[in-house]
Amino acid sequence: MKSIDDVCIITQARLGSQRVPNKMLRDFAGTTLMDIYLKKISNSSLFPIENKIVSVWEPELKKVSQKYNVTTFN
Repeated sequence: MKSIDDVCIITQARLGSQRVPNKMLRDFAGTTLMDIYLKKISNSSLFPIENKIVSVWEPELKKVSQKYNVTTFN
């Protein structure tokens, strides 16, 4: 059986949505969808810190990701 340390969360996000441009950074009840998601996974104690990975390319998303305790991958 695998250990929970062998499992990681990899999240991909981008701003180039066709239907809702900049969806991840649009205001949503005083915050953004990206902030809501990153807050939830960074507060989770189920996975080790180094196993929480966010894959983003845009500088705006990188800036948001750096506020939370997650690894940012280009």
